[in-house]
Amino acid sequence: MCEVLAPAGDEEAFFAALNAGADAIYVGLSDFSARKSAKNFTAEQFARCAAAAHALGVRVHVALNTLVKDGEFSAFFARAREAWNLGADALIVQDIFLGKLLKETYPELVLHLSTQAGVCNAYGARLARRFGFSRVILARETPLSDIRAVAQEIETEAFVQGALCTCFSGQCYLSSFIGGNSGNRGLCKQPCRKKYSIDRAGFEALSYRLSLSDLCAGEGALRLAEAGVSSFKIEGRMRSAAYVGAAVRYYKDVFSGAGEGVLASDLSDLKRAYNRGEYTAGYPFGQDKRLLSCEVQGHIGERIGEVSRGKKYAGYTFVRSAFTPRDGDGFKLLRAGREVGGAVYRASAPRAEGGFLLPASPLFAEGDEVRLTSDTSLAARVAARRRTVPVRVSGRFAPGEPPVVEVGLADAVLTYTGDFIVQPAKSSPFTAEEFCACFRKTDGYPFEVSFEEIEIEGECFVLRSALNALRRAAYAEFYRGIGEVGRAPLQERALPVSPLPFARAEGRVAVIDSDFSSPCYKEEKIDIAIFKPHDYRNGEEYRRFLEISEYYAWHKYLYLPAFAVGRDFEGPDLSGFDGVYAEGTYAVELCRERGLKLFAGTGFNLFDRASALAAGEVAEEIALSKELSLAEIEALGVPSAFVLCGGGIKVMELGHCPFGKRCASCDRRSRYTLTDEGGRRFPLVRYTNADCRFELYNCARLTGGRARNRLYDLSIFSADEKAAVLRGGRCAMPETGGALRRGTT
Repeated sequence: MCEVLAPAGDEEAFFAALNAGADAIYVGLSDFSARKSAKNFTAEQFARCAAAAHALGVRVHVALNTLVKDGEFSAFFARAREAWNLGADALIVQDIFLGKLLKETYPELVLHLSTQAGVCNAYGARLARRFGFSRVILARETPLSDIRAVAQEIETEAFVQGALCTCFSGQCYLSSFIGGNSGNRGLCKQPCRKKYSIDRAGFEALSYRLSLSDLCAGEGALRLAEAGVSSFKIEGRMRSAAYVGAAVRYYKDVFSGAGEGVLASDLSDLKRAYNRGEYTAGYPFGQDKRLLSCEVQGHIGERIGEVSRGKKYAGYTFVRSAFTPRDGDGFKLLRAGREVGGAVYRASAPRAEGGFLLPASPLFAEGDEVRLTSDTSLAARVAARRRTVPVRVSGRFAPGEPPVVEVGLADAVLTYTGDFIVQPAKSSPFTAEEFCACFRKTDGYPFEVSFEEIEIEGECFVLRSALNALRRAAYAEFYRGIGEVGRAPLQERALPVSPLPFARAEGRVAVIDSDFSSPCYKEEKIDIAIFKPHDYRNGEEYRRFLEISEYYAWHKYLYLPAFAVGRDFEGPDLSGFDGVYAEGTYAVELCRERGLKLFAGTGFNLFDRASALAAGEVAEEIALSKELSLAEIEALGVPSAFVLCGGGIKVMELGHCPFGKRCASCDRRSRYTLTDEGGRRFPLVRYTNADCRFELYNCARLTGGRARNRLYDLSIFSADEKAAVLRGGRCAMPETGGALRRGTT
């Protein structure tokens, strides 16, 4: 079965998804949701919606998918227990170690590993399965070949529709470090949707350089199904009910094999509801030309015509179009792909043959593209949909006995006995037609009623008010029955006891760098050298590093990024290394299977003591999250963990080429500068493995951090800058601007 999984940020969107035919719906509660800006659900709202979904055979997933701080540990477990008891069919969790502890405490839970965990290869899938997860939600960047590999390991969910993050899942810290609003904590302010310039020919003008188009896999979802994907996810807990309903209808029709005309109409509705960048097919099938949305950041709707000056109407602009607008429809006008203005249609406008009229504006010009961005009829059509469950009803009435009604489905039948006695009729006996007329009223329940045997012995008298009460009571009890999950509620249990403290040597220094030949390494002692190649396929780079590290007798680790897919593991030569420093949790399984030591990097996002200690059971070394404040790090009480104390702060790992893969004109530089509207400059760095990949560093460098075990990222620094950082001094880098923020909300 191809499960169409819909988002719901509020009750209106929930019922839009339900009535459009969703097989499952995911929501957030009031806390621990990665979409804190959505309305989300109170416990009462969620219980009501879950019951409605279960009555129609629809599953409900609850997103508890933010990173959890140490002081929130017990509240997180309590919220997970509450969500399950209120009717959740699965819980979505980001922290794989926290999920493991949750599953050990409550084995009854069904856990799905969030896309924020960054599963993009078979190693990550095997780890999720071993830690007790029943499903992984793929990183959006996962190519089709790795989707197949993951689907062979564990049940797999993939995004097919909605917004795309610029950064690889779970590794975006830009909002956190430039504004103190962590995306991993549900507070992202979307700085990727702002304007930037890049110091490369053709990219110098301010534009939306980091913004991606919205995903629309469309019929490509069928290829994902062939690859083994089970659940097809629509992003959009911040989107309207109309968008949710339109998206669900489109993908239900895709999987049902609907004809071209139906799919074209569905896609038209979807574009009108929300369309950023004219849609991209996404990463699984390779980077397409529409992935980047540099000219227009927001909703551009559907093209329905163009401005024509051929007809003159005072105070109006003529739009040549076959579309017939309705009062209140909204439009956006584009010129050469850039937005020039907008307008709202009013029914009071004069009639115009061959098109329609919008209020005039000096911004509009001949040939401007007119796009419908708000279709008033779409919301009405979505709201009018009703999804029902076929219910069979029968009854038995006999004088001197209470009435008996049966309400049933194929696998669930309720026998309900009334609380009154049927009386003999003195005149106008009760009929089967009266019974049917009464029970056709469904009291707002989603029932499509059909009738089986209506048995009436002799001549009976039944008060109409009593019959109505009988119907209401029988339907209410039946609805409660089919809406229940039918399982015992979880009771509060003791929280998992932290394992023995993660104890390693203290007072050590670890450095991430691409070139360890700098003179500073002769002067400043380091214990662990983490080699980060410019080109993972270049054996000469490895040879030079290994020669230097042998001379200094360092512990040698190879840096592996969070975004690593099957073909990336074919290049690196791990011989000569003590182990790997990895930003992705997939490396737990990689190292276990290959017998390597693991240094769990900052990309593991170890936020709380329990997760840090659990990671310490599977890794030789661990680094705490770079989003924690120094006070929070000290409070965790894991002194032998490494802390990022100096150097560059990687705030994004890209899964695509920010230059649109214009390879023929590429200048092949390894480093660029991304500049925002305020003049802040962010290093944009290229590296190579199986593909060209890019990383974005913060505009401000980290200096002066303190910890017993210190980690430095010096991979983007000059020799003098490296020396200054290792000495604990402040780097003189006036071009960076901005100020570093430590700690997240």
